[in-house]
Parts: sequence; C-alpha cells; structure tokens
Amino acid sequence: MGYTVLAAILSVLAVLPGMPSVDAAASSRDARRPAIDHAQADEPLEGGVEVLIEDSDRGSRTLYFLISDDRRIALRFTVKPGNLTTGARIRVGGWYEPDGTFVVRRFERLSDR
Repeated sequence: MGYTVLAAILSVLAVLPGMPSVDAAASSRDARRPAIDHAQADEPLEGGVEVLIEDSDRGSRTLYFLISDDRRIALRFTVKPGNLTTGARIRVGGWYEPDGTFVVRRFERLSDR
C-alpha cells in the first residue's frame, strides 16, 4: 500500500505545471558538473536531512535526501548513517554520480533538529 501511495504522489508531481522534466533536469545538472576522479573527490555539502522509508510486500528501503538551499539531493552512504532522522542538519563529503545521487564518503551531524 505504501509503495502505491508513493508512486501516485510521484506521478502527480511529474505532471505539475512548472516542474522540469527528469531529462531536462539531468541535462542541466550534468552540464554544470565536471567529470571527477572519485578517489580524490570530497565535495562538501551541508543541509537538513529528509529520511523516507518505503515499505511494500517486496521489502523495504530507506532513502536519504539532503535539503540545501533550494535543492533536494539524493544521498547514498558508503557507511551506515546510524540513527539519522528527518530534520537533522549534517555536513557531508563525497561526489556526485552521473544520475545526480551524491555518494557520501564522510558525514558529520551538526544538530538533531
């Protein structure tokens, strides 16, 4: 049931006026981000965390996003983030994947809310 609700919400968001298409957003994002060497990358970002838990009959997963300025950035941790909750402020270091996901190599909790 939860997966169905999330899918419906995402479908509605995709057709709202003024929302850029996924392809347009990806093209814009990739155009302003140079290719990087992942072994040396350590771009710092800071902001609030949004934690979403998807649950369905096929299993569950936890998704993390960093809200920074007017951006919502998908995060993928290389180490378990522990008890990270929505609203916590964190500073992360890592790199962007081609799909726009930010791979977190290190992070620091700045506050819980």
